Amino acid sequence: MRYKLLALDLDGTALGSDPDAFAPGLAEAAAAAAERGCIVAAGTGSRAAATGRPAGCLPAALDPVPAWMQWLVLDDGAEVIDPRTGARLWRRAFGADSLARVEQAARRGGFPVEYIDGDSWYHVAPAGRRMLESSPDVTPFHKGVLARRGRPLEGPAAGLACRDILKINALLVPGPARDAFFAEVEGAALAMDCGGGAIELTAPGAGKLAAVTFLAGRLGLTLQDVMAIGDSGNDAALLAAAGLGVAMGNAPAHVQQAARAVTGRNTEGGAAQAIRRWLLEG
Repeated sequence: MRYKLLALDLDGTALGSDPDAFAPGLAEAAAAAAERGCIVAAGTGSRAAATGRPAGCLPAALDPVPAWMQWLVLDDGAEVIDPRTGARLWRRAFGADSLARVEQAARRGGFPVEYIDGDSWYHVAPAGRRMLESSPDVTPFHKGVLARRGRPLEGPAAGLACRDILKINALLVPGPARDAFFAEVEGAALAMDCGGGAIELTAPGAGKLAAVTFLAGRLGLTLQDVMAIGDSGNDAALLAAAGLGVAMGNAPAHVQQAARAVTGRNTEGGAAQAIRRWLLEG
């Protein structure tokens, strides 16, 4: 088969309406692709799930990790791990100066920020946490994650550099503050507008494209050997660069424009449709 590495986003792509369960037909299609040898690494199927989630917040569908999924690209491409051994292949964390710049920009904009460390703890200033917990625009799922993994941020964010901050979520960002925030953090972070007032940030040199490029190289492949499927702004660069980038039908217009092809919505089994069309039948 033409594509030897399949990079799957999780939320809004491989997962359906239930954030803890695979979308219709996904597991079966991915397993069939592995059996057909579409992914080659040491004679076995190798699969990467490329997600914005940290390791401690993975869905129940990945407990245990399916046999057809051998790599995890976490925190919007800040980390690549082997889920079976826990071995870390790649990590890109924020430095103290970058953390300080993001904190200052968010403070000027007046919106809350979550700093997610290498152990999947969410560090949030108490005032910001109160904003998130009381807002109707924050999903119950996200509030649940914050309840389980939230920790109070005491002192300047730069002090978190020793904890390996892999991802930052800027939330409830008002429209007028968006452009100013992007300008202020330029060079200190890779910022991605995820819609709904949410901006996700990773350290310079991170991102799903960088992480999948690294993983492909480790497997003796190039980006032209990669089929990537995703739905969000943090997928757009990878979808544009992959041998085949497939956007979900539920993806925003700019993500669909970055991809070479568009499939159905995640709730309709769109990821499974793409795997069958371009890997199993293509």
